[in-house]
Amino acid sequence: MAVSQHSHDFVSHNQKGEKRTLYVLILTVTTMVVEIAAGTMFGSMALLADGWHMGTHAAAFCITLFAYRYAKQNAHNDRFSFGTGKVSVLGGFTSAIALGIVALMMMVESIHSSLQSRKQFI
Repeated sequence: MAVSQHSHDFVSHNQKGEKRTLYVLILTVTTMVVEIAAGTMFGSMALLADGWHMGTHAAAFCITLFAYRYAKQNAHNDRFSFGTGKVSVLGGFTSAIALGIVALMMMVESIHSSLQSRKQFI
């Protein structure tokens, strides 16, 4: 009985998507740096908060780029018996979980800050 091998790579690599993600990452990091610098120079808490918020998006884009590159590197690796198509899905899931955790931390900090300021007026 002859053993036949065939490809289990059912997802083609999206080079255009990877390139666009890199461009968006560069734009996001540039905006983040400008907002943090301007917020620091002018004492604007809104610019500082948005700048750090952009940092979480930059981290998510880095996870996405890692997933693209990891999937491309391991596309023909025998350890991935069904291909690396799910790597991008797991990257997206990881980004969503990380952003959700940051959102929860911001919510807790906002509630804490609100309660602290309320105590000052009582």
